[in-house]
Amino acid sequence: MFWKKACAMILTVLVVLTVSASGFVLSAAEAQKQTATVTEQLFKNKENLKYPQVSDVGKEKMEEKINRDFDKYIKEAYKADKANQKQAEKYGFEGEYLTTYDVKYNKSPRLSILTSDYMFSGGAHGNTVVQSFNYDVEKGKRIYLTDILTTEDQMKKVQNYVWEYAIERPDIFYPDLKKEDIQLTKETAFYFTDDGIVLVFQQYEIAPYVSGNQEITIPKEVYEKA
Repeated sequence: MFWKKACAMILTVLVVLTVSASGFVLSAAEAQKQTATVTEQLFKNKENLKYPQVSDVGKEKMEEKINRDFDKYIKEAYKADKANQKQAEKYGFEGEYLTTYDVKYNKSPRLSILTSDYMFSGGAHGNTVVQSFNYDVEKGKRIYLTDILTTEDQMKKVQNYVWEYAIERPDIFYPDLKKEDIQLTKETAFYFTDDGIVLVFQQYEIAPYVSGNQEITIPKEVYEKA
């Protein structure tokens, strides 16, 4: 009886250790799939000026480049914040400037981070500007929309897809939106997904203020070359 109980206990311990080890291996494998570790920073210890920095990219030069891009971004935001505060003091309104970011895609070799700059400078409401920072570590560079939509035909296909999506939803987008109103350029914000990209439009660009920054998913099939 003793040996049966002892064997049962040993078997239970082995099962637990095996499951734990499997879980550890899975977690390690999942971690390896990430392009980078992203951590939040405060510029000059100001709670309203948050920005990301990356580590564990695996390529030192690429890691430095990404961090330089965000250093440049937050320094420009700091200048805009100071300028807005001066205007607020001059004209007697409560100025506000707030930066946030969102890691949208972080699977090797790609990384997508959106930054949002909200500014209130008097008037009925504030405004938010979204920027996208997309990278391909294997290619060693930042990726812009024009790196994905490289031909006029691809641009037109995506433009048409966005327009058809919008006119089917007149309660969200401008009901009189024309196809030529949809401008796709190098600076158009977007982020990667497993199955394509998501375009991010600025306030008022294709929809009224109340609709916010509209995001439209574009499947690869829409723009990939045959």
